[in-house]
Amino acid sequence: RYEHILMAPDPVPMYALKLLVALTEHSPASVSLVEEIHLFPVLFEVISEHQDSILGNTMQTVIALLNNMVANKSTNMMLLFEEGLAHHICNLLIETVALYLEADDKSSTKTANALLLSLLDILHCMLMYTANIVRQTLQAQRSGTGGDTQAAEDLLLINKPLMDLISLLIQLLPSEDTEIFESSSQCLSLLVQLYGGNSQESMSPENMDSFAEVLKSKKDPRQLKLLLRIIKRLVS
Repeated sequence: RYEHILMAPDPVPMYALKLLVALTEHSPASVSLVEEIHLFPVLFEVISEHQDSILGNTMQTVIALLNNMVANKSTNMMLLFEEGLAHHICNLLIETVALYLEADDKSSTKTANALLLSLLDILHCMLMYTANIVRQTLQAQRSGTGGDTQAAEDLLLINKPLMDLISLLIQLLPSEDTEIFESSSQCLSLLVQLYGGNSQESMSPENMDSFAEVLKSKKDPRQLKLLLRIIKRLVS
């Protein structure tokens, strides 16, 4: 009955989603159940329905649920990708980053901050999954054991919309919030490893200012090396 409950008028979907969040947190087996009853398309429908109130409780809860799903090792990620995960995460991140950068009162800043971190966690899981498939394929080719190049190519293609997030992630780097810097720099590193600097916008004056600002402010050699590797990949 979950499909009908999630499509019911507010606030019923929010409570139904909260129950699913609790289930998927405490019982990893329930992730398989969400797949079996074909709830992924319904979850994306809920996201589309609540796109106008991105900081609302329903959107925060559905993103928390997606976070639990992608972090679970047993989740069929390809199913999520085929249902349009990249497209939805891309749109949500674009809107949330705009709200985060513009937020002026503390309550909306706190909400946007929490939502942004959840979305960056989801993005990181997606990119790690893609990078692992590509790495396994390349290793199999090098060792002469074949490797399903088509699967890796399909995955890179299906996730290509995520390239639109490169500039956005660069703009987040100077953030004073350590967690946001860490998450955005890790995601950016994976993105440029997978797709390089295919977009000329990546090297815009505004983005170079962001890199300059963050390189001046960071003292940790590990963080500086990561930033320089990202720039090198974008330049080359």
